[in-house]
Amino acid sequence: MMWVSHAMLVQGLTLGVLLGLIAAVDARHMIIPDVLNLALAATGIAFHIPSGIGAVVTQGAFAILVFVLIYGIRSAHIQITGRVGLGLGDVKMMAAAACWIAPLLLPVLLFVASAGALAVVGCLALAGFSTDRNTRVPFGPFIAFGLACTWAFEQFSLMDVGS
Repeated sequence: MMWVSHAMLVQGLTLGVLLGLIAAVDARHMIIPDVLNLALAATGIAFHIPSGIGAVVTQGAFAILVFVLIYGIRSAHIQITGRVGLGLGDVKMMAAAACWIAPLLLPVLLFVASAGALAVVGCLALAGFSTDRNTRVPFGPFIAFGLACTWAFEQFSLMDVGS
């Protein structure tokens, strides 16, 4: 039987509440408020404090790197297509999500989020809804799902993914 510590329970509940709020707001209004992204980042960093200053610095640096990377992808897409394909709130959320997971798990988070969004758009198309290049889909709920899955995998995995 797997033992779940009180700290892990608090972390999971905190993450779940924040991700639920972000997903609900983004799904309804197509925006992720900065205050929610800030709360996601701050709590992610705070939960690394017991591991020492090195862990906090690593997660903070990783979050900055993720922001720069995803912002660069967003900018390149705008330059190439002339359209915004990824909102700035999504970019900030990816950076905040990076505060919660080991750096090696970023591809897992991106895969789960992207595959989930593609699956939903595919289902919409199969159901007869119009899905063209102008179809807007809030990505926050998919980032939330990807982060939840990735964080749970990291917590309950027998693999050592380290930070």
